[in-house]
Amino acid sequence: MATVSAQPRSIQAKHIFFIVYALLILLVLYRYEMPFLDSQSPARLHFAKVKWWLLPHGILGAIALFIAPLQFSNRLRQRHLQLHRILGRFYVAGVAIAAPAAVYIAIVQGPPTLVMAAVTQSAAWILTTSIALYCIRTGNVQQHRQWMIRSYPFAMVFVFTRALFAIPAIQRLEEVGIVSVVWSCIVAACFIPSFVISWGAVFPNKQRASSAVKVRAAAASAETGVELTNA
Repeated sequence: MATVSAQPRSIQAKHIFFIVYALLILLVLYRYEMPFLDSQSPARLHFAKVKWWLLPHGILGAIALFIAPLQFSNRLRQRHLQLHRILGRFYVAGVAIAAPAAVYIAIVQGPPTLVMAAVTQSAAWILTTSIALYCIRTGNVQQHRQWMIRSYPFAMVFVFTRALFAIPAIQRLEEVGIVSVVWSCIVAACFIPSFVISWGAVFPNKQRASSAVKVRAAAASAETGVELTNA
């Protein structure tokens, strides 16, 4: 009996992206979050007014941040659907708490120039996640996936803004640089997901297109056969 050899797992663009993204998360955690472990650090003293709000915001936001990449795994979703659903509930809970808390922190802590940025990011994060939740509740799996692709970039703003803050040229701009980076990342979170979703339609893969043509031809042939049989 001939044996079928297992196909090697191909490295896709999303795998490379998430590897780079994971390295950025480690950089951000080391540079910006580790100082909070020191009770006398300038960062911890700076956020003293909102320290009890930072706790739920940070913990639930981190849960959403780390869970979402697993949700984009086709292998995990196909083999462990129940786990996929449980992690999805944790993601929604993280958004529901972390996003409103971010607005309150921005209002109390400032600077005032970033309050509307926090409102915009949080509102968009809640809205896209709510639509994704509604879609899966109504059985619209395809739209659920697309709205999750739109949801997660608003969580990623946290990582990319802080990674960009580490660039010396941006640091020299001080508040102007911070505001510019934050708004630029929010705008990117609004538009890049639509480009990712439409990538296959804009730049069709020849092999995928050929397969689709063959499937349509087979379906048309089957329908013709049925019609001739019934004639």
